[in-house]
Amino acid sequence: MKTWISMLLILASVSLFGCDDQGAEEQLNSTMNSWIGRDINEFIRRYGTPTTTLTLPNGNTIYSYRTDREREFNQPTSVNEFQNDRGETTTIISGGNTIVDRDFCEIDVEFDRSSEIQSWRYEGSSPRHCNIKSLPKTLQKQLQKDGILP
Repeated sequence: MKTWISMLLILASVSLFGCDDQGAEEQLNSTMNSWIGRDINEFIRRYGTPTTTLTLPNGNTIYSYRTDREREFNQPTSVNEFQNDRGETTTIISGGNTIVDRDFCEIDVEFDRSSEIQSWRYEGSSPRHCNIKSLPKTLQKQLQKDGILP
């Protein structure tokens, strides 16, 4: 019975995270689309210095903001609960494997020679995974203010 309850909780969590991702992606689209046609210098003042810069053959430039995060945790194969005569419960977790969770976030902003933003692109695990300490602080704070990050 506890196994079924655990599985239902996991499914509910996954469903909720999916909704958060969709809302975060919609907010990211809205925010970034509002920058099309605006000056890249305004963008930099608001979001901070890019991670990398690439000059394209047509003379346009792409500023990239990228972060990577890796976390390890153990996934148990069995969880057993025992109750003694006094009603105290002991939980024993055993077995399992090490799971490596990798997240990344990259936002590319393309602008032309007149510094006008032409396009943008997002690639990553989820817009929510852009909440990584290696993002420039100004970018983190602004994405939180814009409602993209928690």
